[in-house]
Amino acid sequence: MNAVARLVALRQHAASSQAIFRTSYQQLQPTALSSFFAEIPPATQPPLAHPYVASAQPQPLEEEEASPQPAPRAASRPDKEPFVPLNFNDPQIAFRSKTTGDLLLAYGVFSACQVKPVVNNADALLKLSKRLLGSTIVNGIVKRTFFRHFCAGESQEDIKPRMAALYDAGIGGILDYAAEDDVDAADGPASRCEPHDTVVARTYDYDTEAACDRHTSIFLRSIDAAAQGQGQGFAAIKLTALGNPKLLERVSAGLVAIRNLFGQFDLNHDNVVSHEEFEEVYAELFNDASPERMDQLFRYLDKDNTGVVDFLSWSRRIRLQDIPQVIKQCKAPGPLSFTALSEEELRLLNNLMGRLYQLAEAAAAAGVRLMVDAEHSYFQPAIDHAAMELQRTFNRHTPTIFNTYQCYLKDSHERILLDMQRARQEGFLFGAKLVRGAYLHLERGRAKEKGYPSPIHDSIEATHANYNRIVEEALSAVAEDGAEFMIASHNQASVERAVALMHERGLDHRTVGVFFGQLLGMADPLSFVLGANGYRAYKYVPFGPVEEVMPYLVRRAQENSTVLGGVQKEKAMVAAELRRRILRLGRA
Repeated sequence: MNAVARLVALRQHAASSQAIFRTSYQQLQPTALSSFFAEIPPATQPPLAHPYVASAQPQPLEEEEASPQPAPRAASRPDKEPFVPLNFNDPQIAFRSKTTGDLLLAYGVFSACQVKPVVNNADALLKLSKRLLGSTIVNGIVKRTFFRHFCAGESQEDIKPRMAALYDAGIGGILDYAAEDDVDAADGPASRCEPHDTVVARTYDYDTEAACDRHTSIFLRSIDAAAQGQGQGFAAIKLTALGNPKLLERVSAGLVAIRNLFGQFDLNHDNVVSHEEFEEVYAELFNDASPERMDQLFRYLDKDNTGVVDFLSWSRRIRLQDIPQVIKQCKAPGPLSFTALSEEELRLLNNLMGRLYQLAEAAAAAGVRLMVDAEHSYFQPAIDHAAMELQRTFNRHTPTIFNTYQCYLKDSHERILLDMQRARQEGFLFGAKLVRGAYLHLERGRAKEKGYPSPIHDSIEATHANYNRIVEEALSAVAEDGAEFMIASHNQASVERAVALMHERGLDHRTVGVFFGQLLGMADPLSFVLGANGYRAYKYVPFGPVEEVMPYLVRRAQENSTVLGGVQKEKAMVAAELRRRILRLGRA
């Protein structure tokens, strides 16, 4: 079957799933909860709270409960071999697949990334350059330098040579259409916490919907290309390419409001709501507080008849679709009113989820793992919500869907533990990619500008400690629950620690569901040594038009400017390999 026929088959198979999803989603009617949710009075909410600080968890889009199924245990090595640490410090091994031209370009790019005034003002400098020289000249320069180093090409056809070179080195590719979007600076998360500002920004550009449909087609082609590669195929998707960023921010605010409502009912802060707590708070906030009504609603929330409601149960029974009806029963208006999605927004959310289902169905049919990328923290509750819904459907027997956790976020440890618990309770296989985070400058700058606490750990040491703690718990989930994880790190110490832990726990690195990932153009010593030693190593392979991937390139430059230790070491290794090759030519 040729590539065109395969793509047509994937589209037809996925389209049926999308149609079924859209029909069932549109037919969902408000449940008993429609008269349950009430407003938290404004005085109970701190002003200018960042929408992600409350650690909102993903909410279901459908009501059906899943029966738990036993998860397979991870493959282990019965006869443990002596552990030999990997050598990540040999330039000849790390760069043996690189041409001398590649190494010269890498040295130049790494050197440029260390000029902090240029990197920190890259966006402004690019805009100025385009005004002075024109987009054609500037894009041409970028394409021959930063783009060539960090990206594989502008189309699926362009990336084939880079993919083939990676496969020859024992490294897989994660195809990533790297175009991304953001809300306007004026529509930041802090403004959304103020009622008047929140109501204003509800306009949506319908050209965006057409662009999202085009991006869906591109992602489908990425899935098809990943299926044709060697080993386990991976493809990555971004929700800002599939839905309006303003919509994602609105959905995130609604999910956080639902989470905050749980906290309002949990009077003694023991992470469960008792019947007594429920009645006390309900009578304070809602109009229809008869004993019969409150008992009926509590029993609805307490689906397991335990006498208490934990957050997992709460989040399975409370839906975004209910909020517009819920706010009619509150005694006083409050923040929840401003997070209620309009009919237009619910329709757009339905379109977004339809695209996601189409992609997930295609990935499952092709045997490809689908990674949902993390993005800005004020979009992340919506992204988590969508990824969890996909996992419930498509991870019953195989962990097809991976969500991404940015471990530089202060609440990332709490969120991933809750999501792993959710997977165990509901009987699906958990999949996740673990990264430190790629929006450091944006997150801290926006937090300072808008006056809310930074969601990022205060120090790099705290981020390292959090990342290593999460990796350790992830490896336990691999061994005990059959979960799969990608350890996506450029930190040599973290990779060495993960490799040692895998050996200590008897996890066979050749077959177990533990993958290692690094970005194209970065951390080559880690990727190529892991690949040469039989570990399941992968490179993120970004592609897309130069103009559309410019934000991605700026972030790569900023990341290389921030993480100076690793970049300086890799730059020194590149220089050492260049010297070795030059001396070898001199002796010839």
